[in-house]
Amino acid sequence: MFRISFLLVLSFCFLLGMATKAEVENLEKEATKETIADSATAEAGNDEIIPLSNWQRSKKIDDKVYKIANELEEICKKAKGDYEAIGWNLSAVRLIKKLDELGKDALPAIYDVAKDKNRNVELRKIMMSELGFSKELAVIGPMIDFLLDKSEDPSLRYNAADLLGRILKNTTATPALIKTMEDKSNPSEIRSKAAWAIFSIRDKRAIAPLLGIVQTESDEKVKRAAIAALGSNAYAFKDTSVTPIIIEVVKEEKSSSVRMMGYECLGTIGALGDDRAVSALVDVLKTEGPNYYIIKALGISKSYKAKQVLKELLSHKDESVRFEAAKALLVTEDKSVIPEVEKSVSEFKNEGFKRVISNSVEGLKKSND
Repeated sequence: MFRISFLLVLSFCFLLGMATKAEVENLEKEATKETIADSATAEAGNDEIIPLSNWQRSKKIDDKVYKIANELEEICKKAKGDYEAIGWNLSAVRLIKKLDELGKDALPAIYDVAKDKNRNVELRKIMMSELGFSKELAVIGPMIDFLLDKSEDPSLRYNAADLLGRILKNTTATPALIKTMEDKSNPSEIRSKAAWAIFSIRDKRAIAPLLGIVQTESDEKVKRAAIAALGSNAYAFKDTSVTPIIIEVVKEEKSSSVRMMGYECLGTIGALGDDRAVSALVDVLKTEGPNYYIIKALGISKSYKAKQVLKELLSHKDESVRFEAAKALLVTEDKSVIPEVEKSVSEFKNEGFKRVISNSVEGLKKSND
């Protein structure tokens, strides 16, 4: 969040004459580097990880980190817990940019600040983000420690789960994330964030624990995240054994938000060629009528049966249903559906619907087979 906010702030301040063009360009370069390196951590091996505690340190760099941290802490205290306000503070932006410029040699000192429970919580979260965005394998252990420490501030544990899944994406964290997800003494937000981290990491070891959560969990937020993670991992490892459990959720679950996640999960599994998943979606559609989430899931499945059902929906009396069906058909990336979608678009009264579908059709036409 901070990296995005900082770039927006500097860009805005440049327009007002408060930031230099060079500052904006430098931060844009850093953002590009991060995008290119997104998968590096997941692909790297774990054999040569040197713990941060064993890294060589420079007193000069450490002192610079502590000085920056002290200045940042004053800004954090004035913000009184408003994380967003800190992210939009130009002075904070520039301080964190200085921190970034110190390079990976600053990580041990950054970790010192992050784990200091006497420091401001928002400052510690910033420092945790700096550790995570470094994408160094050595920070995975400290992140796991933050996650599992129940004496820690819940927002830091949440932040750790988020960074482990969204940024670091390394299966080393899977056991700790499973443990956090399963432990009902943990806050719901932390348990669900752990499940979302598993969604991103994708580890075959997580499938069985996720099935357990899906079958027994009473917390709606945790259950939704677990279903999403189950779909992601089942798809990654082509495991269709989970299909009957998800079908049961879709049929029996009382919570509409959980059922909606179940629909998307079935669509994902349907993309593996499991006709049971697609048939279940079609059955629900017939029983409950057109539903945005079911239509979307049918498109995700990309199956022949799903496309036939979606084509039928192109003649539905409700224009919004026709719109969603057209979108879903285009998601299948099957160019053979284009003539029928274009015919449907020509009958739309809503100009916004027309524009969206027409643009998507043009995009599909230009795409490579």
